[in-house]
Amino acid sequence: MSIQRPVVEVIDKSMVELLQRQSPEERLLIAAEMWETARVMVRGSLAQEHPEWNESTLNREVAKRLCHREVRHLYE
Repeated sequence: MSIQRPVVEVIDKSMVELLQRQSPEERLLIAAEMWETARVMVRGSLAQEHPEWNESTLNREVAKRLCHREVRHLYE
C-alpha cells in the first residue's frame, strides 16, 4: 500500500468573497447543516451495511465515527 500525498483544494475567489459577506451566524448554520448531512449519510450507509443493528447500536456507531473516539459512555 502506498501513501498518497494530501490534495489541497483552493477556494475560488468569488466563493471567498461570498463567505466573507456572510455573518458568523450564517456560516455556523451552514456548518451545522453540513454536519447533519454527514450524520444522515453515515447512518444510512451503516443501516444498509448492518440491517441487523438496532437503533441504539446505529446511533452509537454513527457518533463513534463522527467523533473519532469511543462514545460508549454517552449511551450507558
